[in-house]
Amino acid sequence: MKTFIIAAVCFCMGTLYVNAQDKVTEPSTGKQFDSKVVVSYDGTDYALQLTGVTVRKKLVFKVYGMAHYMQEPTTMSMENAFQTILTDGKSKQIIMDFARDVDPQKIQGAYRDGFKENASEEDLKKLQPMIDQFVGFFAKDVKENDQFILRWLPGGTIVAIVQGEQKPAVKGELFARTLWSIWFGEESIVDREDLISRIVK
Repeated sequence: MKTFIIAAVCFCMGTLYVNAQDKVTEPSTGKQFDSKVVVSYDGTDYALQLTGVTVRKKLVFKVYGMAHYMQEPTTMSMENAFQTILTDGKSKQIIMDFARDVDPQKIQGAYRDGFKENASEEDLKKLQPMIDQFVGFFAKDVKENDQFILRWLPGGTIVAIVQGEQKPAVKGELFARTLWSIWFGEESIVDREDLISRIVK
């Protein structure tokens, strides 16, 4: 009986240890993220792995901890990692876990600025209806510990889950690439190298 109890305790401790290893902490905000996730859309499941975590800062203020995931990532060069992430095909996900309260006007303004920074004038005109739809999803005050989840699914399908509410899909490969470029483009608003640290050689 004692042997059984000891074995059971060891098993539970082992389980807890493994589960603990499945979390990755963003050091600046202390936000924790799963190392693997499975997401579903239109009857298809996508297994994604964490590629890296980082923090979004505005001046000296920490706005959110961020994690990025990708389907079947492989070890590659930094250049190839950014190119792969900004190419349609593999499913990807961004999680933003807020470290402070933010009003919706600032959120919407930040997205509009991000699209302007990462699209030509010609592309911006093409994207404007989709940008307006997308920005309209962020109409509520954001509180500390609220989350935004963005998914880029095959075919240029963007699905946003804002504070637990899934929004209608926005479809367009150019739109998806421009949105992801806010964090992965040359004018990234975060340290983009942190977001690929787990898949770079």
